[in-house]
This record gives sequence, structure tokens and C-alpha cells, in this order.
Amino acid sequence: MKALLFSGFLALTVCHVCAQKSPILYGIIPLEDLKMTTYPLDTSAVAVVLTDFGKVYTSINAVDVRLTYERHVRIKILKKEGLNWANFIIPLFHDGGHEERITRLRASTFNLEHGKLVETEMEKSSVFKEHHSHNINLQKFTFPNVKEGSVLELNVTIASDFLTAFPNWQFQFDIPVRWSEYWAFLHEFFVFEKYMQGYVPTTLYEVETVNHTDYVEFAHHWISKNVPAFKAEPFMTCKNDYFSKINIALSHVSFRNEMPLEIMSSWERLSDRLVDHDEFGKMITGSGFLKAKALEVTAGLTDPEQKVEAIFRYVQQTLEWNEINDKYPDNLKKVFEDKKGSAADINFVVAALLDKVDIPVDMVLLSTRDHGFVRKMYPMDRQLNYAIASVKLGDKLLLLDATEKYLPIGILPERCLNGEGLVISKTRFGWIPIEPKVKARTSINSDLVIDSQGELKGKMSFTYDGYAAQELRSNYFKKGESAYLKAFLSKKLWTEIEKSEFQNLSEIKKNPRQSHDVVVSEHVTMSGDLLYLNPMLSEQIQENVFKLENREYPVDFGKPFETTYVARFTLPDDIVVDEIPKPKLLTLPNGAAKYAYNVTQAGNVLNVVSLLQINKSLFDQTEYPDLRELYNLVVSKQAEQIVLKKK
Repeated sequence: MKALLFSGFLALTVCHVCAQKSPILYGIIPLEDLKMTTYPLDTSAVAVVLTDFGKVYTSINAVDVRLTYERHVRIKILKKEGLNWANFIIPLFHDGGHEERITRLRASTFNLEHGKLVETEMEKSSVFKEHHSHNINLQKFTFPNVKEGSVLELNVTIASDFLTAFPNWQFQFDIPVRWSEYWAFLHEFFVFEKYMQGYVPTTLYEVETVNHTDYVEFAHHWISKNVPAFKAEPFMTCKNDYFSKINIALSHVSFRNEMPLEIMSSWERLSDRLVDHDEFGKMITGSGFLKAKALEVTAGLTDPEQKVEAIFRYVQQTLEWNEINDKYPDNLKKVFEDKKGSAADINFVVAALLDKVDIPVDMVLLSTRDHGFVRKMYPMDRQLNYAIASVKLGDKLLLLDATEKYLPIGILPERCLNGEGLVISKTRFGWIPIEPKVKARTSINSDLVIDSQGELKGKMSFTYDGYAAQELRSNYFKKGESAYLKAFLSKKLWTEIEKSEFQNLSEIKKNPRQSHDVVVSEHVTMSGDLLYLNPMLSEQIQENVFKLENREYPVDFGKPFETTYVARFTLPDDIVVDEIPKPKLLTLPNGAAKYAYNVTQAGNVLNVVSLLQINKSLFDQTEYPDLRELYNLVVSKQAEQIVLKKK
């Protein structure tokens, strides 16, 4: 941030010491909090944040500007399921030779033992640093001597040189919060954008104007009381999108008698800055050490699309993703030598290799599903956390991510499917949709013979396409066949497997398939002369995950999917059909989803078809009732029995 200070301001020296203090004193814990066994406002809570206090302010002098961020938090552990709240992570931003620093850290566990308050203070040796991404390191520690009934207390101060990494404040967590308070002291020379998110309003928001001799400061003050625990619902993206939270970002700097200096600026200016940046665009046009490898991989190829695929396949099969999401790469030569790196490392290698064979390539920045959706009205690069490559071949746009070994070229990992991506380019700048190109398809075919005692015997085959194929391959090769089969069959009703066969697992362009010769002995229920058969021997949905009558958040499946179950049951001569379920078809408006179920008889053969299609990824709250009803129908129909009778 030193670049923000220029000649017209060098004479001013300011250091504001904030008078606002935490509402609690460290180690002074009310007896009722120590004795608390349940939280009155939420008796199911596994823990509760008793107090969470934070403040952030600037210190400015002739050569420097710094942020100071203080936090004082106290947490009560109520149940053993809440013990994980003893694990803390503090992210620290770094860039170049500068890094945020923890200047004070005190963490203690308080327990009431034999009527006395016992403090166990965390030792400094318990704190360790971990590399997280190109610009983030993590400080991790665990509170000592934590058990049910413990009170955890943390007091931390962080010094930062980065006004552009101004700390946000989260009022809501997975556990209830009794008191949350935040002060943000914003200097008049630094103009910040602020936006509130979430569904729980604050109890108080006020702004105090503080007049100083040479400047004005605005003290923004928020309080939230008795904030309920955030309740996650099925098929959500990042919970962080829905927590009650205040976001603050530096927009521009406006010193007196100086032209304003834009910081947030616009997405286009971010693109312009990155295109020629030494650690972004020039990583692609540079990296000359990759020239020989690019020519080797594409030797004999003249079609640009074939060159793209050859380079993509080479990187996909050669470099291993370390499971770190990042948008800025590290040293590509080291990544290439180590054959391992972050998402940015791997996809920048793809881009650099393509550049060496004269194929124009641009990077696309996006926010992964676990990072949250992008608020485009606030052009801040910290909203983006991932980089992929893009190539335009005629009218065809290829989006490339080589981190997953079992996805075809042009198919992005599911974590990337989160709305839109920003093309960083001199000629193609702009937002593009990041959408699934394929469904997750699973097709089950079974051909079974039932005997007069209700035992089923025959073959069951599973064929996969799209994201379902990737999931199968990933699990199979990660676990090995034996462990994979054990995990797969543990969820099935089958009594015995006589033989298993796998096909097309290594051929990415083909649909993988697994087949099993099975014996099912205890699936049919017998009562006198009647036999009751549920024909869904696999993929039965037994419970509707959408339990709430109304939903506050959109339903986001991530990608469309389709499950087709086709079963053929051959009956013995001494068994006849007494009753079969009625057919049912339900299609949601605009074909968003569909469920079809049908059982037919042809002589001594019963044919069963169950088809569930979810044809789009995102359903908003107004579509939720229809979606919930569709799942009610699926559960109901898949629970129905075929009634057979002995002659």
C-alpha cells in the first residue's frame, strides 16, 4: 500500500488510537456462562459464540499506511460435537516481500473444576504456519484442554500493509451468536464500498463522525444480538454466500488537492493490469523453457484443435494437482520440474505450452463453488480464486482445466460451475458463462430371475457418462478395485457377488461400465402365498432431502443429472402377478425436471422403468415447491411393491 502515498501527503502524520473496547475482559467469565449446559435460545446448539468483538483502524505516516485488526472472541462448548470449534485458522495475506503479521495472540481454555476457574493457556509452540495459496498463508492452532463445558477465549491483533485486504466481519456462524460487535474506522481519504449480505439483519448500525485537526474519520459500528445458527439446506453452494456478514472493500483514494486514485476501478482495468503483469500474462508469453516440450508434444500435428488436445492431455497426465485452488501461479519452471502444483500452476502451464505453438490463449478467472458467487458490481479480485485457460478455435470456445485426470477436454470440474468467469484478454475481455456441458448420467440395467422362494439371481450393469463417469474413474483408481468394490457393494442390497467386470475405465472418450453377477436372497418379503418385491434393487431414493415446506435459499445441484433404472424380472411357472404399481409421469414447468415410472408385464416377464431427470442446475425459491413435490413422488413410487402370488 505504500504506493498509495504520494508527495502531496508526505507532510501529514496521523496515528489514531481507538477508544472503543471489547465489552468483555479477558478471563473474567460470568459464573452462569461457565455453568451453562444448554443455550436457552437454541437447546440443540453444540456450542455458542458468547461474544465476538472486532475493530479495525488505520495508522498513517509520511512513508507508510497500515491496518490494525483486533478481535476478541469467547466461545462456549456445550456438546462433544462442538469440540471442533477449538481448532482455529487465521488467514494472512502476503504479496511480494510484505505479509500480514500477528502482533499479539493469546488463547486460553477455561474450565470450572471443583468449583474453581482453571485457565489453560495455549503455548506459542502450538501455532504453526501453512502455505495455502499464492497470496495466503494460514496460521493454525488448537485450544488446549478442551472438553464439554469449556469456555474458549481468543485475543488477537493483526497488522497489515494491505488496505485492499480490508477485513470483512461475519455475524453468523453454524452455531448461534449471543453478541457480535464490529467497529470499522474509515479515514476520509480512503473511500470504501460496503455491502451487507445474509438474511439476518443487524440489531444496530450507526456511523459516528470524528473530526481531527487535519482530517475526518468515520466510525462505522454494527451490533448483532442473538443471531441464530445458520442452518444449511441440501444442495447449496458456499455457505459463505448466505451468512449474515458485512463486506468492506477499498474503492479509491482521494487526498485533498490530488486527483482521486481508483483502486477498485473496474473489471476491465483489472484485466488490463493482469495481461502484461510479470506474474500473470508474461508467465504465458515468457516461460521459454517450455518451447522444446511444446514442439515435442505437437510433433507431426497441423490441425490447431489436435495440438490443443495433445498439449492438454500431456499436462493432464503429467502434472498432479495438489488440490489447492488458486488464480495466480508460482514459478512455472519449478512446477514443471516437480510435476505438481495448484490449479493456477497447472492451467498456466497449459496456456504457456499453447502459446509456444502459436495458439492464442487467454486465462479465465472465476470463483469456485466453495468460494462463493461473484458480486459483479464490486470489481475486486479477491472475489475470484481460480484460473482456467480458454482457446477460441473459429466459432468454438474451449475452456481448459487440466487438474482432473478423468475429465474429457472441454469439460470443467464441478467445482468451477459457479455462474460466470472473467476472460483476461486484450481482445476478448468480458464475462462468459461457466456452465456444465454434460450431465451426470447413470444407467442401470438388470436382468434377474426370481425363484419360488423369492431369491433373485442374474446380472446388474451400470453405465456412466459425463460427471458420473469421472466420479467412477476417480474412485476406482484412487482406491483400487478391491477397496472400490467393497465400498460400492456396502451400499447395495445384494447378498452375494459371483463375478464383477469393469470396462472402458482407461479410455476417457468411452463410457465406463461395471457389471456384476449377483444373488439377492433377502429382498423379497413373503407372507403366506404372497411375495412382495420392491423392484428398485439400486439407486432407490428412500427419503426426500427437501424436508422444509419453504426454502430460503436456491437449490443448486451443480450440474444436471439423469438416473435411468431398467429392470427385467423373469418369474417361475408357479408364480403369477397379483398387483403391479400404476404408471406415473410428472414433468416440471419448462421441462426443468421429470420423473417417469412404469411397470409392465409380458407373459412371465416384468419390465420396470424408473427415470429421474434434473435438466438444469439451479432452481430458485419460487420453483422449490414443485421440485419438492417431484421428490415426494419419486420416494413414493420407488417404495411401491410388486405383489406376486403362488399358484
